[in-house]
Amino acid sequence: MSYSLTQQRALALAALVQPVWLVHTIARRGQCDAACFAQAVQMLFADGHDALSLYGNEISHLHRGLSVLEQLLGGAMVGSDAKPMLIYAANLIGLEKQLRHHPDMIKYLADGIERTRKQAGYFDNTLHDNVIASLAGIYGETISHLKPKVVVRGKPEFLRQTANTNRIRVLLLAALRGAHYWHRAGGSHWRLLLGRRGLRKEVTALLR
Repeated sequence: MSYSLTQQRALALAALVQPVWLVHTIARRGQCDAACFAQAVQMLFADGHDALSLYGNEISHLHRGLSVLEQLLGGAMVGSDAKPMLIYAANLIGLEKQLRHHPDMIKYLADGIERTRKQAGYFDNTLHDNVIASLAGIYGETISHLKPKVVVRGKPEFLRQTANTNRIRVLLLAALRGAHYWHRAGGSHWRLLLGRRGLRKEVTALLR
């Protein structure tokens, strides 16, 4: 099935928002949806020409991102849940833009992810602790040095745990891929600001 450019933008935003939602839930509750996390890791190892192809061309794999995005665009999600996620998403879109000016860093990212993909093959498990730690290390060596930095807010008892820190960094990497395909589909700050109603309409239709 082919999708219009507007639909591709909506799907790319969902691919950004879904891992952001997972970051938020880990920071606030110390846990997240296991299936969604597994899909975020798998998409880091996937090749594709658009955001949906990274998720196996299955809209169901982006259902949570679409649902959260619909709530954010429609104002149904507010306050302590909406604000941090909107800040994370905006910062990640800005980081992706900055990353495009650092080709050496992009190559380092790609090489590191490919090495980790082979490592996952060795363990026969994309969710092995060593695989997650490796991906988190790649983020720490690259994206964490760019600005604007993504400062995750949540409960200290959860954020102090190494396993949670690693998962959050992996999810931020996944969200950056969503931001990349948002820009690739013609997404921009002004398109998001002025085209909010149209995007929400597309998101709602995709959810059906």
